[in-house]
Amino acid sequence: MKETLKVEGMTCSCCVGKVEKGINQLDGVSSVEVDVDNKEVQVAFNDDTVTMEQIKGKIEEQGYQIVSNEK
Repeated sequence: MKETLKVEGMTCSCCVGKVEKGINQLDGVSSVEVDVDNKEVQVAFNDDTVTMEQIKGKIEEQGYQIVSNEK
């Protein structure tokens, strides 16, 4: 499954690293792409192993705000 999230607060490559590292800690995540310019995080994951709520939680733990899911 692949989801794109709109995320506020990301401004630089350091932000990208924090978000990628946090999400990649979760079992079942196969890829993470962060686009600071468009304020988007695209995550590919196995929804039998990890939930979207867990992914959102990791982003929020890093200090960023989820604005919406986009398909």
